[in-house]
Amino acid sequence: MNLDCFVAETEAAAQMYALKIDIVAKTKNAIKIKLNISESIAVQCYYNQTSKTTNFVLIGGSRRIYGRDSVGGNWHRHPFENPDAHDTSWEGSQMVTPEQFLQEVFEILIREDLITPSLRNYKKTNEGR
Repeated sequence: MNLDCFVAETEAAAQMYALKIDIVAKTKNAIKIKLNISESIAVQCYYNQTSKTTNFVLIGGSRRIYGRDSVGGNWHRHPFENPDAHDTSWEGSQMVTPEQFLQEVFEILIREDLITPSLRNYKKTNEGR
């Protein structure tokens, strides 16, 4: 995958949740994108096409509260219950796309009651538009 493909996939996923992408940093080989969900909750997406590193992070306040990372194609998860841990179980080591990560994020945010009701049903009510 190249940077343009990563950006396109991230933009498409963000649109499903009416999120605006903000390109925080970009070099010849890497990009960091931020998706603001609320004033204190955001998703950060990073991709380096040379090292094949991908990072998806759910940020609450100023710290990681959930994440999925891949270095050289080896994925692991930082579970919500312990975001400093590295879950390398079968499920934790599965590759995720930006869309899949956002789906996981919104499931967590709903389960943990971290978003307002107006954001909870956005994808469901706007599918197919």
